[in-house]
Amino acid sequence: MKLFYSPTSPYARKCRAAAIEKGLESRIEFLTVSPMANPPELLAANPLAKVPALVLADGRCIVDSRVICQFIDSLSAAAILVPRTTDERHETLTREALADGISDAAFNRTMERLRPEPQRSPDWTARWTNAIRRAVAHFNAHVPDRPQPDLGDIALACALGYLDLRHGDLNWRKEAPELARWFETFSARPSIAQTAPPPA
Repeated sequence: MKLFYSPTSPYARKCRAAAIEKGLESRIEFLTVSPMANPPELLAANPLAKVPALVLADGRCIVDSRVICQFIDSLSAAAILVPRTTDERHETLTREALADGISDAAFNRTMERLRPEPQRSPDWTARWTNAIRRAVAHFNAHVPDRPQPDLGDIALACALGYLDLRHGDLNWRKEAPELARWFETFSARPSIAQTAPPPA
């Protein structure tokens, strides 16, 4: 299998971390690409030119981090990342969606800053910023506490790591001290430490 990824993408990081948690990283070839450059190999795997994109041994492609992570989880019974029972499964996937929402808002905020200043929208920037702050506050009130992390935990760590990478101005730790303590401990896990993005 081949996984196309960008080192700074929180979505791709989530897939890489999931593979490490499952002990499956040796079965995947990790290929760094720049999505904005529209490389042909990425376009062949995902016409949207987005990472992550997973190419299977038979040539089939799987796109979107949530789908890829569930596929990776299905490859082994070890370290289940998405519970099989309905209630627990939906709870985990909801937390993953909320964490991915932080990444979504943060990515939009990043892209908005790249626009020429006259074209930037203060209203949209404020909306994304407020969404991030509300979601961080939510997780601060519901800090994960599981001996074995699930996909919601991994997605949250990747989202917080992306905030650190691109939006240090938000100073999220000040408003979420309990979550900050969890993140510091969780970041020591090999799956998170080994997939940390390069400094900005």
